[in-house]
Amino acid sequence: MPKMKFLLYSVFLMIVLTGCVTNDESPNEHEKMNEETGENTTDTTYNYDGDGGFLWKIDHEETTAYIHGSIHLGHVDYYPLSNEIEEAYASSDIILPEINMFEVDITEEELNEMAIFDDGKTLDEVLSEDVYNHLSDIFKKNGVELESLNKYEPWYIETLLSGFVQEESDLSAEYGVDLYFLQLAIEDNKEIIELETVESQYDMLTGFSLDTQTDRLETFIETYEEQAEGLNNLGYHWINSNTEEGKEGVKESLSTGFESSDDEFQQEMNDNRNIDMANKIDDLLQSNSGQTYFAIIGAAHTVIEPSVPSILKEKGYDIERIY
Repeated sequence: MPKMKFLLYSVFLMIVLTGCVTNDESPNEHEKMNEETGENTTDTTYNYDGDGGFLWKIDHEETTAYIHGSIHLGHVDYYPLSNEIEEAYASSDIILPEINMFEVDITEEELNEMAIFDDGKTLDEVLSEDVYNHLSDIFKKNGVELESLNKYEPWYIETLLSGFVQEESDLSAEYGVDLYFLQLAIEDNKEIIELETVESQYDMLTGFSLDTQTDRLETFIETYEEQAEGLNNLGYHWINSNTEEGKEGVKESLSTGFESSDDEFQQEMNDNRNIDMANKIDDLLQSNSGQTYFAIIGAAHTVIEPSVPSILKEKGYDIERIY
């Protein structure tokens, strides 16, 4: 997959990464000796072989829709997923991802046009000196001079930090659940219909006020050192979400990300998108095509209210939680 598409994946991980740092009741902790200090430190090892995921089913006359709460990053040990989820995919005629990553076509010039300040501002002007210096240190550790990115808006800098976090974590976009099913859909010659467009998602990100972008970036920078472990923790709980502990772990991690954000971010990133995706699934169900649809959306869109399942329930559908 082209490198630009992996960058695009990072863009939509902000809700997962920022604030997702709680790590209570870690799965397998053991003590090890720090070679430099001689002190014991705690190391966490995660088992990513599980049966996780969230799955709902809606039947409307002759038409069926499955809604799968997925995760955009994953681990090779995730697969295959639970029988219920794999069978839901296999029985489906049409796949509904948020966006089809294999159809994304954005040039570096187009990305720069969206990401560069258009009013002459620079990053060091909108961040405090201490925060900017901390950010600079992070970039230096990753082989990048922050000064070369001074003209880019905060939302774009956050996507680059997300990429660093992914590299430090156990998870990667290569093994993301939505990508897994998209690859299967192409191999199985299933029809793919996007629930959103990459243009609408970029419009959302670039449309956030500078205050919202700056607050998000500052929070990310402040918690940067904890983010990779938080992401590992989320990935572990997701693949083990057939257990009550796993389900609650996913909800806690995703909710924490929203709690650190302002109302503008929550409204645009979750509420409005969930309404739009639910409306599109509603339209497909009402068309009564007699086909079976398999929607693959981020788990946050299924557990943070108003969620896609709860919106569809309010529309009068009988929704069955099957996994």
